[in-house]
Amino acid sequence: MTTINLPIVSNKRECGTCTKCCEGWLYADIKGHKIFPGKPCFFLEQGVGCKDYEGRPKDPCQGFECGWKDIESMPDEFKPEVSGTIMHYEERTNTWILSKAPNNPSTQFLSWAILFVLTNGFNFVWHIDDQTYWIGSDEFCLEMKRINKQ
Repeated sequence: MTTINLPIVSNKRECGTCTKCCEGWLYADIKGHKIFPGKPCFFLEQGVGCKDYEGRPKDPCQGFECGWKDIESMPDEFKPEVSGTIMHYEERTNTWILSKAPNNPSTQFLSWAILFVLTNGFNFVWHIDDQTYWIGSDEFCLEMKRINKQ
């Protein structure tokens, strides 16, 4: 599988009131404060946003690749605060990840995402309830099997 440059929207979409990436649906460490499912970012002020926006770290905050912001062809209804799911990119593994936030991805979102990654040559991981699924390169799938012991 060949790495393809990430198709970026030229600043057409803004987060606005969406804070799903900070609400405790993903895993991160922000200035020593752990974020994980059930524990939102220490710096998140509900309904407002980041209390330390100017001082937020490059990794993961400034470099976060939100699919809804970055993929021009992604439908508006897949915005995380609307869909209750987050699709984000991990450059290190050339992987798009679709996570609950708090909803499982809809059939429409999952179908769109699978077509997108297959068409563009990305690896893909998605979560439904407590199950993890994936498609991608042979190396990626072997690593995912090893990690998930399946």
